Amino acid sequence: MRKQRNRKGRNIVMFLVLCLALVAAFYYFLHSSVFFIERIAVTGNQAVPAREIISFAGISTGKNIFEFSVQASQKAIEVIPRIKKATIKRHFPSRITITVVERKPWAYVVHNSSILLIDNEGICLDKLATMGETELPVISIAKLPQKIQEGQQINKSAVDLIRVIAEALPPDLLNEVSEFHYSDRGQVIVFTLDGTEVRLGGKDRIDEKISLWRRVIKMRRDTESEVGLEYIDLRFKGQPVIQEKR
Repeated sequence: MRKQRNRKGRNIVMFLVLCLALVAAFYYFLHSSVFFIERIAVTGNQAVPAREIISFAGISTGKNIFEFSVQASQKAIEVIPRIKKATIKRHFPSRITITVVERKPWAYVVHNSSILLIDNEGICLDKLATMGETELPVISIAKLPQKIQEGQQINKSAVDLIRVIAEALPPDLLNEVSEFHYSDRGQVIVFTLDGTEVRLGGKDRIDEKISLWRRVIKMRRDTESEVGLEYIDLRFKGQPVIQEKR
């Protein structure tokens, strides 16, 4: 009886030793050179260099493929202002792919002595000294903070309202716009290339406002008026209020 117990005890010990040996072997296998990263591929990037994305991810060749957190590296990449989303995948035994979605420039924001390049969510992508020729909308927003850094989101309500109005404008009117302004009262004013101030207010009745704006332009052309307009006020129902320049 005692011999059977001793044999059973030895079998258990041997089984445990074998398990430990297998665990140790598996651990050393996972940490062997078989799983050293040999290649890191970056796709989806145009504005941000691949080496910058890899650097932010904290991944490098020669490092073990298991020795980094996918979630942490993805979040680190998304700190880059131009990057909206990053996805990292391991391809065993030794390859990594990083796929990014970049934020697209949508408008320039006039801010103090600099120009902010923003996307359609109001994220500041870059700060520029000059703007140059551009097809992007130019906007200004009242009461912005004095200091705005890359990656910071500026007044989202203002950007959303201007974007809705800009997307609603037909090409012929949009081509006449020099600047969209968001006032401290939360209303949009459009400045045209000829210096006219078009007071649109909010996004309500936007189709009606566009129709009235066009009607005013046609009326001015039909009458061949040489006097410029100071403003066209389309904020309220009924006929627009027009003020000629003096």
